[in-house]
Amino acid sequence: MESAIFNEIKNLGIDALAVEARHHIHQNPDLSEHEENTRDYIAGKLTELGIPYETGVADTGLVAVITGNTEGPVIAIRADMDALPIQEENPDLACRSRKEGVMHACGHDVHTAVLLGAGAYFQSIRETLPGTVKLLFQPAEESIGGAQRMIDDGCLENPHVDAVLGLHVEPSLPVGSIGIKYGKMYACSDEVNVDIYGTSSHGARPDLGNDAIYMAATIIQNIQAIISRNIAPTDSAVCTFGTIHGGNVRNQIADHVQLTGMIRAMDETTREFLRDRITTVCDSVTSTLGGSAAVHFRPSYSPLINNDSMVDLVRTAAAELLGEESVIQESTPQLTVEDFAYFAAARPACFWHLGCTAPEDDSLQVLHNSGFHPDDACIPIGIAVQVQSALKLMEQ
Repeated sequence: MESAIFNEIKNLGIDALAVEARHHIHQNPDLSEHEENTRDYIAGKLTELGIPYETGVADTGLVAVITGNTEGPVIAIRADMDALPIQEENPDLACRSRKEGVMHACGHDVHTAVLLGAGAYFQSIRETLPGTVKLLFQPAEESIGGAQRMIDDGCLENPHVDAVLGLHVEPSLPVGSIGIKYGKMYACSDEVNVDIYGTSSHGARPDLGNDAIYMAATIIQNIQAIISRNIAPTDSAVCTFGTIHGGNVRNQIADHVQLTGMIRAMDETTREFLRDRITTVCDSVTSTLGGSAAVHFRPSYSPLINNDSMVDLVRTAAAELLGEESVIQESTPQLTVEDFAYFAAARPACFWHLGCTAPEDDSLQVLHNSGFHPDDACIPIGIAVQVQSALKLMEQ
């Protein structure tokens, strides 16, 4: 990793700037839709760098523009800023979260620091920059989704964006490597709410009631059979019920149970099939057992589908920086979701994985885990790959 870009990042102090930013953001995490402090911190750093920006995009989002050659392409780079409602358990970490019950367990602090560092680099070469760069600091990826709202607020226009880059830290990959995926990379998803209605009675006389808890148990089992018996083994889908609430006292037949969960699929056809089959199962089980059900779906994110030409470009850029052996081609899409999908649907885009685990780290490193701690050494790598990829796009 002795390329000119890495040397410039180090010599200009951009790596130190980005690491410092990551530590500040990690210590002061903001939950989705409440990213004001993170936004203001980034705005202050952009002001110090002389980079113009606009706030109020998707409420707590921020868009900065670095103008080089106005005749050249416009490349957007996105980072999400929000944290999770998780209590951090990294007692020896110097930049441990200072907010009770809130931490950056998904690496968005790294994403934001990488984008700030990339912005600092482009600002340092703006007089010779062969195009324009937009920095998209996005809120609410972990909740209601900020990507589509940023697009609706015009982040891909004025000037018109030609391509979008994004990344996500990946703890299964060591620092110094990246992962790329052609085509489908992440799933689509829906929230599922099921209300099951029965009839209450004394626990000693179940024959006088219709047990909503028994109905719920039967529904859960039958819905899992949809995945194992109605979805082709070559396809992927998941239905997870994360909460179940019902009943009042131990010796009463419950008359109401509520299930909440998520469905995930790799394509819209399977997504629609799951909605239909889940509704059918809930209605048939409850009607057979003397009750009724109300099923509601709330659409979440669309599938994230990379542009193959963009993936080729990022692959080439990363190989030049890190070596071919450090660019891992991922063959299987993940059933997690990412609202970068909306940027990828609106413009040619590549979303890639940044290896973030220190080679000597043998602890369990998993996203959304209270002990997650990406290695700072991944930050300059993320900056360099985003910079190299954007410059290649401009040269095209």
